[in-house]
This record gives sequence, structure tokens and C-alpha cells, in this order.
Amino acid sequence: MIIEARVDRPAAGGEFIALYDGRIVLIKGGIPGETVRIRIANPDAKLWRGDVVEVLEASAGRVEQPCAAAKAGAGCCDWGFISPVFASDIKGEIVLDCLRRLGRFDSDSLPEIAVRALAPAEHWRTRVRLGVDHLGRAGIRKAASQELVIGRDCAQADERLLEGLDRPGSVLLEQSAGKSRRHRKPGELHVAIDTEGHRSAVHVQGNGRHRRQRVIEGGASLKENIHGITFDIPTTGFWQAHRAAPAYYTDRVAELLAPFEPRIGWDLYGGSGVLAAGLLTAMGYPENSEVSVVSVENYAASSAAGRKAFAGYPVEFVTGEVAGAARKLAAEAKAEHCSVDVVVLDPPRSGAGNEAVAAIASASPKAVVHIGCDPATFARDARFWADAGYRMTRLEAVDAFPLTHHVETISLWERKV
Repeated sequence: MIIEARVDRPAAGGEFIALYDGRIVLIKGGIPGETVRIRIANPDAKLWRGDVVEVLEASAGRVEQPCAAAKAGAGCCDWGFISPVFASDIKGEIVLDCLRRLGRFDSDSLPEIAVRALAPAEHWRTRVRLGVDHLGRAGIRKAASQELVIGRDCAQADERLLEGLDRPGSVLLEQSAGKSRRHRKPGELHVAIDTEGHRSAVHVQGNGRHRRQRVIEGGASLKENIHGITFDIPTTGFWQAHRAAPAYYTDRVAELLAPFEPRIGWDLYGGSGVLAAGLLTAMGYPENSEVSVVSVENYAASSAAGRKAFAGYPVEFVTGEVAGAARKLAAEAKAEHCSVDVVVLDPPRSGAGNEAVAAIASASPKAVVHIGCDPATFARDARFWADAGYRMTRLEAVDAFPLTHHVETISLWERKV
């Protein structure tokens, strides 16, 4: 079924809302203000969803899709047809819409939003997880599928990131005992590249106790330097994908929290402790040596990388779940008649949740920087902060994922007096 409609506004998750005879239709491939023809996937569904098959009146923000992989169906550059500047503004609108609808904030209770776009807009990605087929070729998965697009460049990826991995046998597969070549699971390939162009590729098969990983190129980790601290990051571990993101986030943490003159800080969902470097800068370290930071991370390998990077610095690493660790830290601080001054948290896409926010708020930090990588879960977390007695005083939508619908949010929360 094909319909003609006008695209009205963006929706969270990469889709847009079109209006057809008073009915809301969620679509992909459109831009607000355009008139388009849409193929409806299931006309019998209560909520229609569809894809744009023809643009009748194009937006000034529409550009040629630069990504060969996306043109072949890969799920990578889903917003590559929107100019980067136009896309960044739309992402800011999505953040505000989620805060109003899901976070239940009115406009008067929100600070003015600042929209920041990280450069470059193409070839910015330094880490990727690829699917592997039974011929040992690596490729990008199609949207909502395990099917691979192989041999097509992605406009996000550093030009050196995918080079040569589409050839048969690029990833040598280990055969599981008792399983034929046809039935073994080929796993996935983690690939990363550092600022000097060194590439690491680690093949991972299985999961849990049966997880196996093999280095097929370079080492098992790569070195990165932020604020004079060298991190040895596992290729399979977390690091910001955009080459400019680690320095940008660390700098923002330092700038936003320095006015509170902190001496004690927590870095939660800390990974390898990159944002702890921003906390130390905000504290005036090393000129001010009477400071301390606790970084909490659930992934042991990332905590280990952080301990190595911060050897000799006043940073303690705790491996564990954030809500429980925050409750314990708050109780210890109360027993010792001291308190945490500032907190930074960068939870996963699922958000921090009410339990974690309540545990952090129980320690009464003066200020909190909350970084959210999904506008919907960030909006829900924002409501938890407001209900816990905090007021949002700064808000930024950061386009750290150009060519995609993803957006990150940086917010500053201050305890109400």
C-alpha cells in the first residue's frame, strides 16, 4: 500500500512522524517539511509504519547518501541522506521532545539547549563490531538483521578501519568440536584504530564461559592519550567511537564541574576512567593534591585498564554494579563525616534508572554531570533527578554520531538548596 503524506516532525529512534488523513504514520527516509510517498509495511496494523519510496517535495536539508554500505542495505548511516547541520538541529528537537513527553518537564523548567556537532562528519568512527560469514569475511549487518553487507565502505568508518577484511579467509574460523563448518557460529570481529593508524582486530566467538577471542591483527588493545594520561584500551572494551568524543567529553566535565571547587568525586559507569581525567582537571590536580576520585565500572577488563592508566594518581577503581556501589560509597562517606562533592555518570543506552539515581542522590553531591546516549532513557533519568531534589542548569545535545539518528546529551544538575 502506497500513500502520499507530509512529514511533520521527528520521533525518537530514527523515525519521523508523517500525517495522513489525521492519522500518525511512523516512517523512515523522510525529513520534516517534505511531501513523500510511503510504502506501508502492514496496512492492517493499528500503528502504520513505512518507508519513503519517492520524494515529491524535498527539504533543503536533503543530500545524496554518501555511504555505499547504507545504499546496499546496511544499518549504519541511516541518516546519511540528511545534511549534518540539519541533522544536528533535528537531534536537539528530539532531546527536548523526549524531556517534555517522557520526562514531564515544561519549557520553563528546562535550560536553553545548546546543540554541538563533533567534527569530522565523515570517517570519524575508530571502532566497529562487524559480523563474520562462514567464508571468514567481515561485513556490516543489515538493519534489524544478521545478514551482512560485505565489500562496501561505510562513510562513518576511518578509511583504514575496514580495509582488506572483506576477503575470504580474512577471519580464520575455529571449528567447534562436533560441529560441521556449515553449523558453526562465525562470531563477530571487533576492529579498532588509534590516532597513529595502528589497527587491532579481535575475533570473538561464543559467549559467557564459552566465549573465545583471538587476535587476528595487531595486539589485543590500543593506546589512547587524554589529558596526558595514556589508556591501554582492550579492542573488545568500550571507548568512544568518534575520534573527537573522548577529549570533548573530558573537557566538558572539567569545565562544568570546576566552578564547584570539588575535592571528592565519583566517576560512575566509568569504563576505563576517561571522565575521571576530567574530574581531576576540575579539581585542579596536580597543583591541588588533596583530592580523590572513585571510578565504578561493571566490566572488569575496563576497570583493569583504568587502574593501569591511573597508577600513581588519586583514583580508585571499583568493579561492580553502580547502584550497589553508590549506596556503599554513600554509607562510608556518612560514617566518615565527609561527602562527595561532584559526580559524573555515563550510563549505557538503557539508562541509569531510578535505583541508581536515588543511590547517588542519597550522598547529596553538590553537582552531577549526567551523560545520556539515548534521548528517551535520558529523559526518564532526568525525571528521577528532578524528583530526587536536583535542578537541571545546563543542557547540550551532542551530535557525536554523524550520519546516524543517535545523539548524546550532556546535562548539569545542581542540588536544590
